[in-house]
Amino acid sequence: MLPKMAAVRLCASVSSATLVGLWINVYTDQLAHNGYMTSLTSLRWSNLLLGLGIASLIAGETAAWRWRTLQEDEFRRLYATLQQRQRRILEGMLTIVCKLVAKTLNIPCNARYFVAEKDQEGRYYIRQDRDLAVLNIRMPREFGFTRIYVDTPHIVSGKAFRDRVPLYEELPDDHSNWYEPDVGRMIEPQQRWVLACPVLRLDSLTNSHEMSHAPRGVIVFYGTQLPDEAASADAVQVCLGYAEQFAEQMSHVFNMLELSTELESSSHGNTSGTS
Repeated sequence: MLPKMAAVRLCASVSSATLVGLWINVYTDQLAHNGYMTSLTSLRWSNLLLGLGIASLIAGETAAWRWRTLQEDEFRRLYATLQQRQRRILEGMLTIVCKLVAKTLNIPCNARYFVAEKDQEGRYYIRQDRDLAVLNIRMPREFGFTRIYVDTPHIVSGKAFRDRVPLYEELPDDHSNWYEPDVGRMIEPQQRWVLACPVLRLDSLTNSHEMSHAPRGVIVFYGTQLPDEAASADAVQVCLGYAEQFAEQMSHVFNMLELSTELESSSHGNTSGTS
């Protein structure tokens, strides 16, 4: 793309310089015998050289601008396609991991990704990603879920976000009494366990984790039946490992998308600098 754009601009510049140069030579010859205005008017059709030179320059810059616009449109289209495909990959992976967790614990479970965002006061909260979810158990109170601040007491996903570690906790029968009314209305009373793992925000180039970067969100597995006590300890550790691996893959996917955006921005900046 860049070589073609440079070739178009070079041809337009050479044509413009040639035509304007010819006009200057003709005009200079006329100046030797006449005044400025008289020389200009006496050129007649030769003034077309100047007009064609200017038009050639404008046409070259317009073509280059149009080419850049098409390039940006193509990138946005490809980027949107990449996002959709990465999204489908994550959805498929979450379905598989949810099945693994359910099989390991020998109980049905749901899985959902919660996106972390910051409000105007700088407080982090999590909200549902309504598409990236596997819902095998009906929990009516989730339907009206809005958002929960990560510092809300007794919220396992919030604690996993704050501590940046995967957690598993079982909930008592009366856990609904723990919450404030505006929080309790979004949490199913029949829920008995939660397994949450933060999706860390890694450096897009080094894949390293820095404490200054808050997690992107939290992946949560949960259900209404407690696992068998005899096998639960080992099984929970296995499931925590599944959640870690899925969260790690999510981080890499997000990093690839960010790198694509940074590369295009850099390319566009270099292209604009040559304008």
